[in-house]
Amino acid sequence: MSHVIRSGETLGEIAQRYNVTVAQILAANPRVRNANRIRIGQVIKIPGRRIRYSNTPRSVRSSKNPKKTIIPDENTSKTSETTEVENVYAVRRGDSLDKIARRYNVTVEKILKANPSIKNANRIRIGQKIIIPSDTFFTQVKNFFTFKWLSESENKYVEINPYDVADENEVSPAEVILDKDGSIIPDGTEITENEQFNRKKFFTAYREVFGSLKQHQVNGLGSLLMSFEQDEDITNLQYMAYMLATIKHETANRFQPITEYGGRSYFNKYDPSLANTSRRRARAKRNGNTRRGDGYKYRGRGFVQITWKNNYQKLGDALGHDLVNHPEKALDPVIAYKIMSYGMRKGVFTGRRLSHYISADHTDYKNARKIINGLDKARLVQRHAENFEKILRKSAA
Repeated sequence: MSHVIRSGETLGEIAQRYNVTVAQILAANPRVRNANRIRIGQVIKIPGRRIRYSNTPRSVRSSKNPKKTIIPDENTSKTSETTEVENVYAVRRGDSLDKIARRYNVTVEKILKANPSIKNANRIRIGQKIIIPSDTFFTQVKNFFTFKWLSESENKYVEINPYDVADENEVSPAEVILDKDGSIIPDGTEITENEQFNRKKFFTAYREVFGSLKQHQVNGLGSLLMSFEQDEDITNLQYMAYMLATIKHETANRFQPITEYGGRSYFNKYDPSLANTSRRRARAKRNGNTRRGDGYKYRGRGFVQITWKNNYQKLGDALGHDLVNHPEKALDPVIAYKIMSYGMRKGVFTGRRLSHYISADHTDYKNARKIINGLDKARLVQRHAENFEKILRKSAA
């Protein structure tokens, strides 16, 4: 649970309201070093209550019993029951294995290995069922992908969007589905609730402002909310609002990391050998693109489209990821979020940072655009940020 600091509040008053102690609040918020120094708009965690969790959504449990499978226990001769969750993709018109691989952030080779019946990567048919490698499935579950439960009576998959539940008291499968080691949490497990934002309220408020959502947008936004909740360096609600506004614009409303648009030759302008002017070739070299092909290799990727080898090097070193040899990692939603968070806080992209425009007594969403790209579309991003701030305040748990 979280709380957004309002004018006139103290930690003592907040602790009393939630029936906890100031010491407990401080323990849950290590970045709050002084109990007397909190700022309006700051988001703090309230020590969580304990709830009972079941893997199976109530809407399914009450009407149709999901198929059960018996799995041998590795440590004993006994067996235990667990809900069977499959990650199977049905090929749609216009799909290719390459598109499917990019959608699930895996390689074509991994998909082919998981599907030995596919002999030719260029020959798949509409309606064909393809298994997505299980380690990727667990990553996508964490990023709020729709669950599929095999109904025993109907013998077919029943898709459940965790954000379109009828009962607001229901624990949706996307809230907590996997343990830290990636294993499915057994029915009845006790967990600590730590969501800062109520998902149903968030998506309801979003639709009221921006309109309908497609599933990939729900997935992306859900993943971003989780990233905010896990990011100890982002505790300011206005920071979150501006980051969401930036992503909405930079990814063309997809809310997923993207690759800069353009054919291979388009990126010659970033290349030290292929650029059409000496000025562009010199600029490429100054930014670390020293080999032929670097313009394309280090093209824009992520939520905020990082470019140039130097930036891949700098951000990779700061975050502990080899982005120079594996620049495609910038498309991983978790890494893409870390790049954006670090870059916007530290001023990596343009020298301007979030703290220059957003503070306890000042919010300038318009000029904050300079953090990413001058004042290009600054008014549009400003309006998005103002709307996201309202949405986040409505949905704060």
